[in-house]
Amino acid sequence: MDSIVEQQRQAHEDVERMEQAIVDLMLQNLTKHRYRLIREQKINELLEQIQMRSQVLLDLEKAEGLGSKESARMEERGFDEFYDRLNDIRSYHYRNPDLMVRPPEMEYVKYKHNPEEADEKRKRNISLETAEDAVIDEDILETFIDEDDEHKLETMFSGEEKFGRYVDLNEQHDMYLNLKDAQRLTYLGYLSEFAADSALSSRRKDKQYEEYLDSLNQYFEGYFARAMPLFNLPKARREAQEAFDKEYKPGSDSSNLLFCSVCQRQFEKQTTLSAHMNSRKHQKAVQRLQTEPMAVNQRIEQDRQLAWRKYLVQTYAKILEDRIKDTRANVERRQALTDEERQRELQDEEVSIDGDADDAGEQTYNPLNLPLGWDGKPIPFWLYKLHGLGVKFTCEICGNSVYRGRKAYERHFQESRHATNMRRLGLPNTKQFHGISSIEEALALWQRVEQEVKQNEVNVDTFEEYEDSEGNVFNKKTFMDLKRQGLI
Repeated sequence: MDSIVEQQRQAHEDVERMEQAIVDLMLQNLTKHRYRLIREQKINELLEQIQMRSQVLLDLEKAEGLGSKESARMEERGFDEFYDRLNDIRSYHYRNPDLMVRPPEMEYVKYKHNPEEADEKRKRNISLETAEDAVIDEDILETFIDEDDEHKLETMFSGEEKFGRYVDLNEQHDMYLNLKDAQRLTYLGYLSEFAADSALSSRRKDKQYEEYLDSLNQYFEGYFARAMPLFNLPKARREAQEAFDKEYKPGSDSSNLLFCSVCQRQFEKQTTLSAHMNSRKHQKAVQRLQTEPMAVNQRIEQDRQLAWRKYLVQTYAKILEDRIKDTRANVERRQALTDEERQRELQDEEVSIDGDADDAGEQTYNPLNLPLGWDGKPIPFWLYKLHGLGVKFTCEICGNSVYRGRKAYERHFQESRHATNMRRLGLPNTKQFHGISSIEEALALWQRVEQEVKQNEVNVDTFEEYEDSEGNVFNKKTFMDLKRQGLI
């Protein structure tokens, strides 16, 4: 067994070599997304090993002064201790003459070699195998990427995530649609609204709603570990917790202005909430909580935990804002593809995985911020101007949503999102309301329509004429009044 001093020296050496390996990895200029992701995972593994070796050093220093005792003994004996240990090493190798010794630095040489340069050498060798008088470069460098890393990367992400470029919230979208009184959002709309207060509020704070929030948080935390291994998740949670403790006040949730914390119910209108507050059921619930103070404290703690989960979802969504935006663009692009184009895209993806065409991680040059076409590239500028996509329309009824182009703006009046918001305002989504995006204008139009309907009812009584037995002509209202009085 090695001495305490030797174990400390070896641990320090390992830490220094791993730190140098991290520096070598960071200095490599990698262009492929998959290689960059594997590099981050390797750096994360090296950092974990450094923490383990550092913990070993701390444990050795706390080992009841064994290191100091051994150092004192070595200082006392001087060179005698040195020669004794040298003889032990010689005798060990004399007993094991065929023992293969691999220098420690050889384990970290692979971190210096660029895998893209190694791929270029392999391709050059393949092209020279059939050439005459060609000298094949056999110096294929060993890199930090092996077959296990490639296989692990392929099984780590779903098809929708594309090796961590996008997020996959299809499962959470299905859970959201199964919530009571949830908005009927498409997957594309869900990606835009899932972190909003309106989407994170529910009329009933039941177990199903808590499971939905937990599922979102668990997915994002797992996504950070898989796609962003160097992201400091504990620090982000700690900062979010500090900000939440400062901002949170019991019973002051902005998304629950029409929420009854006693009965755990959400209402859409103030009149409905006021009627509920005066109901017998609510009064009994209030009396029950007053007689049970432990239940009040438990309810307050449950509300706090629920608000913390919602706040954490919004924090993660803000951190992943760019990737969620890219996911929306990718989903919108794929929805415009035909079945034949989707099949061709899948085939191209398989080729890029097997070959060296995986350069999709590079950012597409798009200085004008043009919409992406079916091929993932910006559409031509003339097509952008032809469809008027440079003109943006805002609909206040749909939560100030912005639509590019007149065609998309006109189409959204027939969509379920606009119709649902119109029903919440107590207005019908008829053709006469199409083209009106302001809430104030829509309410004013509805009042004018109601006045016209009432006026028409009055005009019917005025315009319709009746004749009595003597030949006198009256309008309907006058005739009916005279008849009830028995004067006709």
